[in-house]
Formats: sequence, structure tokens, C-alpha cells
Amino acid sequence: MTLTPVRRIRRWMIAPLVAVAMALVFLPAWSASAHPAGTTGLLVTIQSDAVEITMQIQEAGFTAATGYEVTDQAALDAVADNLMTFILHRVSVADGVSALTPTVVASPELVPVNGENAIETTVRFADPGRSIEGAITLDYSFILDVVPAHQVYVALVSDWNNGQIAEGDPEVVAVLGGGVTEVTLDRSSPAPANGFFSVIWLGMLHIAEGTDHLLFLSTLLVVAPSLASRAKRGYRWNQPIPLKKTIGRAALIISCFTVGHLVTLALVSLGLISFPTKPVEILVAVSIIVAAIHAIRPIVPRGELLIAGLFGLVHGTAFATTILDLNLGFGEKILAILGFNVGVELAQLIAAVLVLPLLILLSHARVFGGFRTVVAGIAIIAAAAWIVGISTDQNSVLQPVFDQIARFPIAFYLALVVIVVGLWYFARTRRPENARAEETRTEVLQP
Repeated sequence: MTLTPVRRIRRWMIAPLVAVAMALVFLPAWSASAHPAGTTGLLVTIQSDAVEITMQIQEAGFTAATGYEVTDQAALDAVADNLMTFILHRVSVADGVSALTPTVVASPELVPVNGENAIETTVRFADPGRSIEGAITLDYSFILDVVPAHQVYVALVSDWNNGQIAEGDPEVVAVLGGGVTEVTLDRSSPAPANGFFSVIWLGMLHIAEGTDHLLFLSTLLVVAPSLASRAKRGYRWNQPIPLKKTIGRAALIISCFTVGHLVTLALVSLGLISFPTKPVEILVAVSIIVAAIHAIRPIVPRGELLIAGLFGLVHGTAFATTILDLNLGFGEKILAILGFNVGVELAQLIAAVLVLPLLILLSHARVFGGFRTVVAGIAIIAAAAWIVGISTDQNSVLQPVFDQIARFPIAFYLALVVIVVGLWYFARTRRPENARAEETRTEVLQP
């Protein structure tokens, strides 16, 4: 039997999914850690009225500096008061006005860092009644006064008023040791608006580089040019539909997702509710699978709106992790929630503007059903890989691929345009010759 061109295209699109699915799901990839083992990490957060420093002191360096050997939390608790007194005599912070007064906000705790035990504690430096002004000078001689070769990595978590906010691991700004115990963090023109605009950009980057959220949105939008209708068994997709209705459906999908993630973004960021990280990450992947199944065959009419709203709550919980990691004060956190949400929405609208015209074009081709199935299949494979990686505390082999897409988005988008236009050209719906001839004859006969 001879295959038609459309069937050849469908087989060409679906076959690679079967060939690579298992490899993509189960192959692990390497992930990096925050700072090398056997060192001390200082995580610095500059708030409007205080400087918070979280110290992660590796056990070996701690023993060398104090002579204490702590093998469990009970042993650490027994020496906690002496330890904090010892530390506070060797750590000081000053801004452009004066030295800041330290207050312990998190007692010493034994935690794993880079596979080794570490002593973690947080100290808040402030001058009650005034804001932080000017450059920040940190002097840290703990361990370094006993073991000069020890290395202390100073990393900036966030500086809201200076607009220094970054997602992921904090930025290492200095390495102390070898006789160097002091570092000054310059601050150009601090103002609250700097943090607000920075967090808008952070929200946009979170979508642009957050493959899971972007894939979820794309899997929902791929059904926008279609309508679900009842079939003999369940429902099926019909397309194309009018342009105005397609745009309206896409707007509703984005709006439902927005409402969902805004609710939990605010509640979790403000500490009103909380959820374990790993189950949330798994549910994000599950949301992609559910959206993909719906894209292959409608679960219920307008099911994409229900999926966007309900699972938007899950994605909002994941978004909140970024806000919590910035360690902001209450007022700054409110602004961060608003700004981050604005950034997310801007990124979603840009994604829709770039993708929706391609989907509308391809919906007028016989191959659109196969294309939608391929997109859904890729989404399922990626989500399954994420679930395996999350469950085993590893990344899948897919992550480097998506990292490259995030690194060269224009090149990959242009490739998508070429693929879509090519599929449309070879599989577009053509009117029969006799219909065109009849139209021509009618035009000639008209007075």
C-alpha cells in the first residue's frame, strides 16, 4: 500500500518519540553544588533595615577553630551558647553610617552541605530605628584566625534596594582566606524601585528558563485553535475554528493559569501555607502529563481551562520558592509578589504572541492533529523524566537539552517556524479543482 504524503509526515513525526523515550527518561545528568566541600559559606541578604548572614561552617573547620567535636545535634546544642559568643566576637558588619548590632535569629544546627556535616546559623545585623545605607563592610575572622588557609565563600543572596536579585544559587562575590578577612559590598544607588523592576525581570526569566512551566503552558495553548466535540467514545478535537475564537480561548487559558498561580504564590510567599518541595515538583510534572493527555484527546470540553486553573495552584507554589529564597522583609515581599507575577504574565504573553500564530497557521493543515500529538508526546516524555529525576534526586539527560534551548532561544524558535511552515505548506487543506473551476465560471457569468 502506498502511503499518502500526510501519513508519511505523521509517521515521521511520531516515530522518534518511541525510539528515544526510555533513554530520555532514565539517563541521569550531573548537577553542581553551591560551594566546594571543606569550606565555609556565608550567604548574605541585604534588606532595607538589616543585613542577614547565614553561616555554613564545615565540621572540620569548626573543630579546628574551636576544639569542639560535634557528632550530633545534642552535642551541638550543649555548646551552642559558647559557640555563638565565640563567633560574634569574630564577625562584624557595618554600613556607610556605623557598625551594626548582631542578633542571633537561628540557633546553630547540624545540617548536610555538599555531602559533609556543617554547622549552620543565621545572624541579623541592624541598627534599630534606621535603614541600611551605603556600602556594606563584612569582617569575618572565625576559623581564619586559626587556619589562615581555610576558604570562606561570600555569596550575595539578594540586595533589594540595589536591584541585585538572582534565581538559583547565590552569586559568589568574594573569597576570604590567606590573610584576607574583610570584604566591602559596593551599592550604587539603592532604592526600592530597583528591587521591584529586578523581580519583574526575574519573573520573566523564571518562565523563559523554567522549562517545566513553559512546557505546561505550551501544551495548553496547542489546543487553542481546536474545539472538543462529542464522539462515539468520549470527545475529539475539531479544527480549524474562527480566528477570534482561537484568540479568546488562548486568553482564557492564560487567565485561568494566572489566577491559579497568583493565589498560591501569595499565600506561600507570605508564609500562610507551606508544602514540601519534592511533592510540589512532582505535581508540576504531573500537570504537564495531564495537559498532554488532554491535548491528545479531550478529557472534557473546555478541560484546558480547568487544568490551567487547578494546576496553576501547583505552579504558583513552585513560583513561591523563588520569592522565599530571596529572604526578603514583609514589605519587600509584597512588592516581590506583585513584581514577580507581572514578570510571569509578560513572559506568558510574549510566549503566546510567538507561538499562537504558528498554531493558527498549522490548524489549517491536515497534519495539525499529528503535530498536536507529537507536542503532547514530547511533553509526556519530559515530564516522566523529571519525575524520575526528582524522585532519585538527580537530573535527567533532557535537562542539558532544555538548557541549550534556553541558551539559544532565537535559533530554536526559528527552527520551529521552519518546521511549522514546512508542515503547513505540504499538508495544507486545498480546495478541489472542480470547486475552483465552479467559482471561476460563476464569476464569469455574473453581470
